[in-house]
Parts: sequence; C-alpha cells; structure tokens
Amino acid sequence: MQKQELAYQDTKFNLDTYWVDPIADFGTPNKRPLAIICPGGAFKFLTDREAQPIAFNFNSLGMHAVVLDYQLVDDDHSVYPLALQELATTLNWLKSQEEIQHIDLSKVVLVGFSAGSHVVADFNSIVLDPDQKDKVFPDELTVTPAANVLCYPVIDMTIGWPKDEDWAMKIAPDIYYWQAQEHLTKHGKPTFIWQTVTDATVPVMNSILYAQKMDMLGIPYEMHLFGSGAHGLALGNYVTQNPGNEANLNAYDTKWWELCVNWLKLQEIIPNR
Repeated sequence: MQKQELAYQDTKFNLDTYWVDPIADFGTPNKRPLAIICPGGAFKFLTDREAQPIAFNFNSLGMHAVVLDYQLVDDDHSVYPLALQELATTLNWLKSQEEIQHIDLSKVVLVGFSAGSHVVADFNSIVLDPDQKDKVFPDELTVTPAANVLCYPVIDMTIGWPKDEDWAMKIAPDIYYWQAQEHLTKHGKPTFIWQTVTDATVPVMNSILYAQKMDMLGIPYEMHLFGSGAHGLALGNYVTQNPGNEANLNAYDTKWWELCVNWLKLQEIIPNR
C-alpha cells in the first residue's frame, strides 16, 4: 500500500493505493480495471474494516484498488460538496497514472459502503449529469466511472438515517445533496446494490428507492436483499470481524461478494473466464 496526497483547490486529502504489479514474464503489461473504495463510518470516521480488506479482494480479481479518504464532518467543513469534488479529482488523477500503473480507464468502478455509498450515489446522480455537474465540479471530468457497487447504502437522508436532522445539516447544509435518488438521470452508470432487510441502522428502503429510480430510467442494476444480518457487515466473515463481535459475521450474507464478482463479469469489467 502507498499513500498519495491530492488536493482540490486548497483542501488536501489522501488516497491509499493498492496497485497490482505487472507480471514480469509478460512482454506487455496488462491494463487492469480499478476500484475506488469509499468506506463507511457515519461521516464521522472511515472504518478500516471497509478499506484494506476490500481492496485486497479487488486485487485478487486482478484489479487495482484505491481507498479514498473523503471529507468528513469537522469544525471547518461539511461533507458536501467537497467529498464529490475529491472523488472527481481522484478520477482525473487516474489519468496521470494510466501508463505508469497500467490502468484500464474504461473499467473504473466506484465502491461505497454505508455513508460512503451516499458519496458514490450522489456522484452517480449529480456529477455524471452534464446539467448538474458544474454546480459541483466545474472542471472537466477526464475519467468517467463505468459502474458502481453500493453496500448497505445511505441514499436518502430523510428516511431514517441520520436520526438527527442537525447531523444531516452538518453533513450537507444544502439539502440538494440529501436525496441521491431525486437527482439520478439517464447518465447514471450500472449499479450493484446489496443490503439486509433487517438492517437496523440504515433502512432497507434506501436501496429500494435507488433501484426503483434506476428501473424507471432504464439504467442496468442488480440488487440483492438478504433476509438477515446487521448493518456494516463488510465481508461478513472473520477477515472483517471486530474480535468478539458476532454481529460482524453472517455466513449467508458473505455471498454478496461472489454475486458482485458475477455482476462485474456481466458488466465486462473483469473477464468471464
């Protein structure tokens, strides 16, 4: 893992980069897909459970991975719109790394967990729409994601999370950013969604609303709603278990990763062989 510092205007932020080294035996290195991962943490912190272990899983598919340390709520900043600007800056930075790291820029996937999914969903809805983009990111977007993966996502901040409206205002003083599904257009990218119907933190209706809007717009999607399991499962196995926390384990829900891999093959992000 290597740290990379970037900046949007006068605000600096960090990436953790997980590059897949070229195979030395090959005369010409393979260009590899890449996942940009936005961990959750209620916009208060970024959980490591949804960072390096997820990056390693993507590496195992032959994909590069980058974990974005996006803007959280602090004394000086709200999350929005800065988190979206940081994600756009990260995408543009990939252009400079295309030849150095052998990246297939046509196969970049945005991956969000919980609060991090709200960043990804808002980006898919707002920044990818030419009529809305300049409100957030007036510069040219030189790299466009091909697909999204949303894991137990926050989509609409008015239907159960956060429970405190004051916290929602700290996340985004402009309520324009609160409801990702409301701004989704035909420019949104194919999306994989999974959640549990027993999620007691983020209501499952978040996933349903976003899928419903994609369905109305004809955007390809795949959604899996599991019948049991707590919020914040990550991989749902011992790799991402906080020691002693049985709620981090669910043998049924670990299937989400296999289903996601199948979907990435369907989207031709990774080869179907």
